[in-house]
This record gives sequence, structure tokens and C-alpha cells, in this order.
Amino acid sequence: MEKTGWFNKDAFGEKAAYYANKLASNRYIAAIRDAFASTIPLTIIASVFILINNLLLDPTNGLFRSLGDFVALREIGGQIYNGTIGILGLVVTFLIGLHLAQSFGKEGYLEGVIALVCFFILNPNTVTAYTPTGETAQVTGVFAQSNTSATGLFLGIFAALVGVRLFILFSNSEKLKIKMPESVPPAIAKSFNGLAPGLFVAIIFGILEVSLRHLSGLSIPDVVAKVFQMPLVGGFQSYFGITFYCFLSCLLFFFGIHGPFVLGSVSGPVLLTSLQQNMDAHANGTALPNVVTQPYVDCYIYITMVSLVIAVLIGSKKADLKAVAKIGAVPSFFNISEPLMFGLPVIFNPLLGIPYVLVPIVSSTIAYTATSLGWVGKTYLTVPWVTPAGLSGYLSTGGDIRASILQIVIIVVGVFVYLPFVLMANKVREE
Repeated sequence: MEKTGWFNKDAFGEKAAYYANKLASNRYIAAIRDAFASTIPLTIIASVFILINNLLLDPTNGLFRSLGDFVALREIGGQIYNGTIGILGLVVTFLIGLHLAQSFGKEGYLEGVIALVCFFILNPNTVTAYTPTGETAQVTGVFAQSNTSATGLFLGIFAALVGVRLFILFSNSEKLKIKMPESVPPAIAKSFNGLAPGLFVAIIFGILEVSLRHLSGLSIPDVVAKVFQMPLVGGFQSYFGITFYCFLSCLLFFFGIHGPFVLGSVSGPVLLTSLQQNMDAHANGTALPNVVTQPYVDCYIYITMVSLVIAVLIGSKKADLKAVAKIGAVPSFFNISEPLMFGLPVIFNPLLGIPYVLVPIVSSTIAYTATSLGWVGKTYLTVPWVTPAGLSGYLSTGGDIRASILQIVIIVVGVFVYLPFVLMANKVREE
């Protein structure tokens, strides 16, 4: 047993593996994990077309912009996105309900539908639309994609876990079962047995949604957004402010909430304003005022999924993890994280989730220090967020090769942060 001073490395690893096993064997965590794993084909398909649309076909910054506008091709990519990531919240909700019900010995398909019903009950079916004259109008009978895509995962997880568990609890009550004649086909009899439990679950979720909306004046998705957005209103230009933002963004992603999307309504205006100030200063020949801009976050904080890929390929002894890492290597090179987040998974996986949350703190510290001390030029140019590390830093700083070197340093340091946890994961037995 290896022991260094007071720290027993092997004992710590065994203890971490023990608790990781306990967590992995939990039926609720397993349902979430298996649901996310099932979405790997969707995320890979979406990743390919996100990459094509943003890196190649973007009319402003795309590599092929001089060859044409490619409107039709970008529309194809947009529609494919709508049919994959655009409904990811719905897909995950159904799959969690399915897998959770199967862990209780049920077929799971009806329970998956119940999970979807609960999800839609919690979501508003009214959106604000803008007329050609600039006026607003309320459109009813529609659901916003912002709630059905990756940003809706938190509600989807809640709806599936709580709704399906309640449904199973009610279904096990003999008093709520509807006795049908033996002549009735089994499939129909089974569906009627789910009538009363489904009714009670729908009522509970309906009361929850209406009560919270009337008490707060906000829809449930808006309440979730407000709760996580409030701490981020100010302080983006300070080291602690931007570091906390990046930490919280990744922490949300660990819990299945797409942090950059959820927090984007707060961070977007602030970071884009600071970018505009830097652009104006550069045009006027004056010193750039802001360290933190949107390209700063994209180029230095959200580039470390490559670090995870390298750490897994170096340190993992598990064939399945290595296979997923190889599949996710190309998307991660272009800063597309979903195949790894859902495939390894990182989401709800403490051994990979802990370094995933720690890495942005480390990368923010390195980037902020280097930029504020003048070791690296400040960012003032917009580049597509899918631009690979090494190139994105060079372009966003107007051709500062030191920014490319800084990105490589951040990725290497990220590998060393991930590697001990990948090695610990080797000790976690397969369930």
C-alpha cells in the first residue's frame, strides 16, 4: 500500500471507489446515467452539424464564407440540430422514466410516457413572439425549444424521477387498480390499471406548476433560471467573478443542466459588451480595457474536454471509457462536449465530475493571471466557439502566438488535474 507522509494514496482511492460504487448502484443515478448514455448517437450527429455550420459555413467567421452564403446547407444543419439536441430534454425525460421503471421490474414504456406528461405539465405552453412592427404577442399552444432542448434537462430529470416514482407507488396499490373482465385483452387491461395512478400524478404536478406560478409570478423554468442567475449579475471582470461563473456553469452541467445555456442570458450581454469595448479601444488605438470577454471564456475556459480525452487515453484501463473517449475526441477538439458529458459519463459521475468542476477554476486562474499581467494579449475579436484551441487564441487576440501557447498550457495542466481521478476510476467495478 503506497503511503506518502500522512496521505495514504491507495486507501483514499479504495474509499473513493467504494462510495462511487454505492452511488453508481443507486437506481435513480443509474437511470439518469443509462438515459444519457442512450443519447450518444443524437449528440454525435448534432455535433457534426454544429461543427459544419459554425466552423465552415458561418457567413461571418466560417472558413468557407468567401465561397457563398450556403443558406440551404445551414438550414439543413439547423433542422438536424432541432431534431437532435433540440429535443434532448424530451428524449432524456422519457428514457429516465423507462430505465427507472425497469429497475422496479416494470416494462417501462408507459412510465416513460408518464414522465413526458409530467415534464410538459411543468412547462409553460405560451411563448412571447415579436411582430414585424416590433410589438410583442403571446402565442399559446406551443412549447419553446429552450425548454425542450438541453436547457430543459433539469426539469426533465425531476419530472421523470418524481413522476415515475409516484406512478409506481400508486400502481402498486390494489385499491387503485381497475378490474377488467378476463375477456379484455391484457394490453388494454394493463393500460386501464394505469389510469388512476396517472390521474393522481398529473393532478399533483398540475397543482405544483399552478401554485408556484401564481406565488412567484414566474414559470418553473424561469424560477430555475432566476435562482442560478442571481449570483452572476455582477463581477464578471474580476478574477473571482469570472471564476465563480465558470465554476457554477460547469457545476450545473455536472447535474445535467446546460450551464452555458442557462446562464447565457446573464453572461451574454455582459461579456459581449466588454468585447465591444475592447474592439472600440483597438480601433481607436488605445489600451484594451477588459480582460474578460466572450472570446476569453470560449478560448481559455471551455477548451479542456480535450484534457479529459487525453487523460482517459493515457490512464484508463477500461475499454468502454477509452472507446467513448476516442469517439468524443474529434468533437472535443472543436469544443463540443456533449458526447463525453453523456457518454463517459461526466454527468452525475463524481470521479469525473469533481475534476470537471475543478478544471475551470485552474484554467481561469492561469488565463486571468497571464492576461492581466500582460503576458498574453487581451481578446478583442470574435471567433466561432468551435474553433480549435491553438487557433482560436491566436485569432481572438489579433495574432498573438502567446495566446496559442497559453491554451496549450491550460490543456496540459487540465490533463494533470483529470489524470488522478481517471486512475481512481479504474478501481470502480462494473455493475
